[in-house]
Amino acid sequence: MSSSPEDAVGRIGAAALLDQVRARFGAGVLLIDGRSGSGKTTLARWLAPRLGARVLQMEELYCGWDGLDRAAGVLAERVLPAFAAGRVASWPRWDWAEGRVDGTGFLRPGGRLIVEGCGALTAASRPFAGLALLLDVDPVVRSWRIRRRDPAGALPGHQRWAAQEQRQRARETMRALADLVLVGGVGLPMRLPDEPALPADLC
Repeated sequence: MSSSPEDAVGRIGAAALLDQVRARFGAGVLLIDGRSGSGKTTLARWLAPRLGARVLQMEELYCGWDGLDRAAGVLAERVLPAFAAGRVASWPRWDWAEGRVDGTGFLRPGGRLIVEGCGALTAASRPFAGLALLLDVDPVVRSWRIRRRDPAGALPGHQRWAAQEQRQRARETMRALADLVLVGGVGLPMRLPDEPALPADLC
């Protein structure tokens, strides 16, 4: 008997995906998108050391629970153009504890970059990326992961966020924009190696 929704998920293996990514991805930017709980952050953390890449989490760009569209715009209109031009990118940083903008986030140019999170892959951001991955994971699995990961008090925020995800996917042709659509997610090793935490200020 399955002990969790994860047990029934059909997924591409980590090694097989890595081979495909290495064959398609040179220098520049790799975008990873998918709905909440689809495994974007875990996949980015696993790929980064194997590709020699840094990771920018879209969470760094979100201004609160209602900030999905704004963050997607900041990425496509400010961050990625600056990165492509070899300039330092900057954006207003949100303090989740205080519920307000507090300070500035930075991203230095150069090397390989993985951008992961909801809103990473849009028609406006896609031209700046060498490769784009879309995680397509069953809602039951995603919901189970979110309940395990986040406190119960975050549920109202997740409900607002899900509505924004649905509106964005109604506008954006996500599957057509992606080079690889990973149905069921990726079967990563059960225990990820301890990766050093990325500083909030990447400059």
